[in-house]
Amino acid sequence: MSAKPRRKIVAIEPDGAAAAGEQPKCRRLPSGERRIAILAEAAALFAEEGFGASTRGLASRLGITQAALYKHFRSKDEIVAALFQESATRWRKEDWHTALTSNEAPLAERLGRLYAGYVGAITGQSMRLFVRAGLDGYGQPGRRGAVLTASILEPVIGALRREAALPDLSIRPMQHEEREIAMTLHGALMFLAIRKHVYRMPLPEDLTEHAMRQVRLWLPGAIAEMRQLHASPPEEIVPQLAPRQ
Repeated sequence: MSAKPRRKIVAIEPDGAAAAGEQPKCRRLPSGERRIAILAEAAALFAEEGFGASTRGLASRLGITQAALYKHFRSKDEIVAALFQESATRWRKEDWHTALTSNEAPLAERLGRLYAGYVGAITGQSMRLFVRAGLDGYGQPGRRGAVLTASILEPVIGALRREAALPDLSIRPMQHEEREIAMTLHGALMFLAIRKHVYRMPLPEDLTEHAMRQVRLWLPGAIAEMRQLHASPPEEIVPQLAPRQ
């Protein structure tokens, strides 16, 4: 009696069930699409369980083997780095320099709307990932400090200087304390996102009014502090805050 022909299976890699003769869970995808799928599932897994979750567990959720996973990412650290690189690319799309040099509206309104868009783009998953990264030792705030400074904090400080009639950043480089002034607003608005997405507080879907209020409360004190800071000799500039050539 002749053996029955084996059924052709289309999949990236057979998982444990497929190895036992069952239909595999996933279909074949081009490499780029598979990387996107891996990152999406990794974001969901790490947001739920923390960064201690294993690549074996990630592969299982995807319906592939670890060997198949490592064809696209060489290590768990590489997956994590790609996740946060993708996140950084998303929030760098807005040109804060251009938006804050416009004179079409008062600074409080321009800055409030920028931060409303920034906070509004944060999802529950991305916020939980950010918090878990700090708890689990991945320290994204420290790693992204220079990018955050260049993309957001520096434009905010430049706008504050113009509002306070202080020297431009090209004349007097950014000071440590100026960055701290800008971080008081940034931190307050990030905590707004934490309240919404981590603490699950009953906040509205649209956080525009909350962001605008934070800016209005912060701006007068920030301008006063900037003027007082500039009345004293400039402090040493750390390399991260040095003006770009």
